[in-house]
Amino acid sequence: MKNNITKALLILGYCLPFVFLAMNEDATTGTLWFYLIMIVGFSVLCFGCINTKNSSIVVVGNILSFVSSCIFAWLFQTEKWEYYFKPFLPNQLIIFETILAFLIQIIFVIHYARKESNKA
Repeated sequence: MKNNITKALLILGYCLPFVFLAMNEDATTGTLWFYLIMIVGFSVLCFGCINTKNSSIVVVGNILSFVSSCIFAWLFQTEKWEYYFKPFLPNQLIIFETILAFLIQIIFVIHYARKESNKA
């Protein structure tokens, strides 16, 4: 029961549109603080998955975060976004940032999996 609650909370945490929030804050106020929050959020969730041995949630969670970011960008982006994120289009930048964050998280998962296998 406790493991199911942990999985549900991790998946719920990944449902946050981290990339959209970072891009929206960057476009509206010009500050990069939400990119730091995005990195911290993904890191906390990734390490939560690693510590609870739910590494598969990293893949599912990143897909959910990507989908929620795309939905929010589709609903709330303004014309300013088209010019602000040049040379990328907003959707291209969402894809790029999601892939980059996912690759970093997979590297952490692989690193800790190798570390655990060396202990055994």
